[in-house]
Amino acid sequence: MRRPFRRGGALIAAGAVLAAVTVWSSATSQAAEPADELPDGPAKKVLQRACTTCHDLEEVTKFKGYYTRAQWKDIVVTMRDYGATLEDAEVDALADYLAGAIGKK
Repeated sequence: MRRPFRRGGALIAAGAVLAAVTVWSSATSQAAEPADELPDGPAKKVLQRACTTCHDLEEVTKFKGYYTRAQWKDIVVTMRDYGATLEDAEVDALADYLAGAIGKK
């Protein structure tokens, strides 16, 4: 014989999950923001303006230590081809900045 579904138990479980998610999200919101990891400079403003139109800075900072300057330049050029608003001089400045701030050492 099947036992009837107990709504009280399901509500308690749902409440526990909601509480856990709330605690986790408040703890992660106190972590450093990707922009905080980056050094100040003119190219940081270019990065924030041109790159965050389409994605979060975490999409950039998650590659810390992975790309060389040449690879960063290829990525910046590709992003400009995809529609990032960058002047010619900003491409090299941004590649230099990314290589220096989070590039492969």
